[in-house]
Amino acid sequence: MTELTLEVDDGDVFLINGEETIEKEVKPQGNGAHVIVPKRWTGAQVKITRISIPDSDDK
Repeated sequence: MTELTLEVDDGDVFLINGEETIEKEVKPQGNGAHVIVPKRWTGAQVKITRISIPDSDDK
């Protein structure tokens, strides 16, 4: 196993074993919201982690 040192100012830290990471903005759609990922990810298991506070709750 590799040794790892983290310095975190605030917020939670999650360690996720995965294949690839992208960062996108969530867009409104109907009564919910969505994030578009690459088509080649179709059928894959994914995990979504919110990394900032939304601008407002009424979106």
